[in-house]
Amino acid sequence: MISINTELSLKAIKLEDQAMLFALMQRVYKHAYQDFWTDEGDWYLDLCYNSENLKKELARDGSHYFFVEYQGLSIGILKYDFPFSPKETDIPNAMKLHRLYLDQSVHGNGIAKQLMQHIEKIAKDRKLDFIWLEAMSSKLQAKRFYEKLGYEWILTYQLGFVRLHPEVRGIQIMKKKV
Repeated sequence: MISINTELSLKAIKLEDQAMLFALMQRVYKHAYQDFWTDEGDWYLDLCYNSENLKKELARDGSHYFFVEYQGLSIGILKYDFPFSPKETDIPNAMKLHRLYLDQSVHGNGIAKQLMQHIEKIAKDRKLDFIWLEAMSSKLQAKRFYEKLGYEWILTYQLGFVRLHPEVRGIQIMKKKV
């Protein structure tokens, strides 16, 4: 358990947590993204949070995967990987913020900002040069949040998922010097 403050902590996700992870993301991800998908995101949730994929993600060197706990409840997930550069462009000596999803009920409480400060500290402690992430082009609230924290747009590309509505397939790579 990693304590961020008295109310906020990170609990490492283990393979035996797969059912709990899937149920949490069924609620959190679907609330935010179900309108992006022809099947409300069921295919994507199964792709990302099935047992085999979780096993692969947990086995990767440099992968750090957590439940976000707030006031004793699991309210989301945080995953980051380092060193990691995107295949679309070179960002050397970098950390990827792979997943940050929080339950709608805790939005606006500063939790995401605290988590971003936490990963920045880790990146600095590891002497990494950049943190990068991918944000859906049509999720303006998320893009504004990252921009406020100093992340800059690098490039935009299109996701090829056929169940994703064509008009929301744009995804932006953003990075920040740490």
